[in-house]
Amino acid sequence: MDERNPAPRTAVFSDIDGTLLNSEHRITPRTRRAIAEVQEAGVPFVIVTARGMTGTYPLLEGQGISCTVVTQSGGVILDESRRVIHHHGFSRARAQEIVDFVEAERLPATWSAYSFEDWVAPDRSDPRLVTEERIVMARAREGSVSSIERDEVQKILCLCARGRTPEVELRLRERFPDLSIAVSSDTLIEVMPAGTSKAAAVRTLCDLWGLDPVDAIAFGDHYNDLPMLEAVGRGYLMGNAPAELRARAALLAPDNDHDGVARVLEELGLVGA
Repeated sequence: MDERNPAPRTAVFSDIDGTLLNSEHRITPRTRRAIAEVQEAGVPFVIVTARGMTGTYPLLEGQGISCTVVTQSGGVILDESRRVIHHHGFSRARAQEIVDFVEAERLPATWSAYSFEDWVAPDRSDPRLVTEERIVMARAREGSVSSIERDEVQKILCLCARGRTPEVELRLRERFPDLSIAVSSDTLIEVMPAGTSKAAAVRTLCDLWGLDPVDAIAFGDHYNDLPMLEAVGRGYLMGNAPAELRARAALLAPDNDHDGVARVLEELGLVGA
């Protein structure tokens, strides 16, 4: 970067659900102020989420937040002007293989597919999809993989019956050992091309900005966040994360109902208390 656009001294990468959002799926005023102060100080604040584009931007618009966004766990990265600066996916044919397996094996899950701004699912009345739509405040389009216009699908999301996620994860890993498979909640499993991850997206942006990842900060609350937390110098696991993860976390933030992200940024001196 030139003198007019010097490399930032740090950057803050944050997951949304269970991290920025509290248990009522809201960003509190304290956390919103912290984001604003970080950006005013010239530090990039980056959303890194498993959500699709349609489930991310309405939330940010409602809070007046404009920032770089990593969607679909690294499948698509967009700058502050919403220009796509990186994308990574597999073909519709490969996506069809995955959904065919889920359906033919009668796994206790339904699926939905993400291709840039398109979010498609086979049955919009499925209660598991209805729940996901309510959480992300977006609506999927009912259709098939073949109805997706572009020949690039960044992610297949498996929405599992409660308590059956480990079983579905195991079956998917056995059948598709060459793909990236990540558990993002108690009921959600992401199936993506090898090399797609939140950590890879963080490294891509750090390279773009001339920033050493060791100087960056990240926040997350679940299994799919771990590689991102390990990719930076200060990776904070939220206090509401699963107990298994908390037991081995190097750095813990307060939980999402107690402004964990904001409080850590205050303690680090990046924002005022």
